[in-house]
Amino acid sequence: MTMAGWLRGSIALASAGWVVPMWLGLWTSLQFVELELMPLLMQQPRLNAFPFLDFAVDCFVVGFLWLGAVIAGWAWVATGRRRSA
Repeated sequence: MTMAGWLRGSIALASAGWVVPMWLGLWTSLQFVELELMPLLMQQPRLNAFPFLDFAVDCFVVGFLWLGAVIAGWAWVATGRRRSA
């Protein structure tokens, strides 16, 4: 693979990578409902002490910051090409 191919692949991965922390945050939130909230509503003991919601919030923060950086980067690329054209 050429250097241009690696660069394009890296850019594509960086542009779409924000989906991973967002998915992880959503999955963790759903796990909280299943493993913590439902037993609590059914008056059963908690199954574990993992901080599901804190971790989910951290994942969402990383995902949204990453998405913001991607949008800003592509906006910068788009405005740069317009000026040079």
